[in-house]
Amino acid sequence: MNDTPASHSKRDIPAWIKVLFILTLLLGMATVIWQQLPRSGISTDLDLVGQGTPVLVLTRDVFVVGGAEVMAMLAELEEDYQAQVVFRIAHQGQPEGQAFARQHNTQDADLTLLDGQGEVLGSLVQPDNSAAIRAFLDRLL
Repeated sequence: MNDTPASHSKRDIPAWIKVLFILTLLLGMATVIWQQLPRSGISTDLDLVGQGTPVLVLTRDVFVVGGAEVMAMLAELEEDYQAQVVFRIAHQGQPEGQAFARQHNTQDADLTLLDGQGEVLGSLVQPDNSAAIRAFLDRLL
């Protein structure tokens, strides 16, 4: 029996396992990227602030759960208030969103209502339900 290293065949990983591993890795990376995208039809464009239209801004951090819940509440209310106010998101993954949060001292799930000149009319810290948001808007608009 010849026990030299050359006589032992290498244990190669089967090609199908390599392909499966690569596909799993790519799917995992795509999932992480997908989760970082904004989750609603509400725009993250804050250029409208101070341009003559009242704006309700939600501060949103994708790594915290509360903002996603408030975003769902806003989706319920947006149609009722679209004639009076524009909804926007200060996304914390974008420099403009981070600057907004610093300027207005807000964090995930906080709402800030600004008038047409960009002046703060009021803030609502992490509302519990859409009724609280509705009361906030009805009081200030």
